[in-house]
Amino acid sequence: MNILENSNHAVKKQNIDYFRHLVRVAMADDVITNTELELLNRLGKKLGFTNEEIDQLIQTTNKSDYIPPYELSERFGQVFDIIRMTLVDGVIDNKEMQLASNFATKSGFRDEEIPKLLVLLISGIRLGKDEEELFEQYKKERRLK
Repeated sequence: MNILENSNHAVKKQNIDYFRHLVRVAMADDVITNTELELLNRLGKKLGFTNEEIDQLIQTTNKSDYIPPYELSERFGQVFDIIRMTLVDGVIDNKEMQLASNFATKSGFRDEEIPKLLVLLISGIRLGKDEEELFEQYKKERRLK
């Protein structure tokens, strides 16, 4: 029996869908590098998965419906993690950017704000800024509009 299918908890199901998006980003260039795998493992543990569940999710990732969290900060944090995943190998290709953009759309960000959001995250992460700092910057820029 699949240990992940046994879960009825809505948050766990949401985390499964989110983690599968992370796996898709890591696989966008058809290879999961060791650094991407390490980040997937760290993020999987952060989401409450066991090593066995993480391995199973990586091996069985397929298309799924995604229900984003209600809180803006949580949705922002998930997009932040997606961008971190794209940057972990030092190269952001078009497939990875498209997946990140699609994920931001599914997370409820408006189409017109996604390019600026992704630029903010990419440049901020490259400068070593953390999620909280970038979220505050995002909220300020959003209020100015």
